[in-house]
Amino acid sequence: MHDQDTAPHSPVTRALHWAGALLVAAAFGLGLMLEDWPRGPQRDYVMMIHYSLGTLVLGLLLVRLVRRLLVPALKAREPGLAGWAATAMHLSLYAMMLALPVTGAFDRWARGRRLAVFDIVIPPPFPIGGGRIWREAHTYIGWAIAAFVLLHVAAALWHHFARRDAVLTRMLPSAARRAPVEPVRLDAHTA
Repeated sequence: MHDQDTAPHSPVTRALHWAGALLVAAAFGLGLMLEDWPRGPQRDYVMMIHYSLGTLVLGLLLVRLVRRLLVPALKAREPGLAGWAATAMHLSLYAMMLALPVTGAFDRWARGRRLAVFDIVIPPPFPIGGGRIWREAHTYIGWAIAAFVLLHVAAALWHHFARRDAVLTRMLPSAARRAPVEPVRLDAHTA
């Protein structure tokens, strides 16, 4: 294994990754809760938080994309099917993280509703048609992101436990990357 295969990602890369994960999880969780929330001022406030989190996801994604263009990757793509799958996974997640807040905003504007982000009302940039189709797209993309995140986690765990490489640990905070403690063996010869 080469040094670049085990070297941790930079602190900026790790921070962007985990901040994005937390924002997506929070926005998704609030989105699920909103389905059953009774209409009223409290729901409107929670919706504004949901829209604000979506805007942060979009902004963070744009930072990540610009950074990917400006800062070369630490290591080259893995060869073969695994490398292709990892690239497809990342590109799909990026595309969906871009589409999700856009479809959410378009849903509000297409149905003539206000969109407030951090308590600032954002008007539509142009007339938006399509009505509720944007809500349907937003919902399906949200569930697709959830499925892809589960696949992403499964792939990281597969790398860690089956391949025993550093793909997972390279993205973990430094405290979690410490060498594992050897398990204590209890056999007939120990007292």
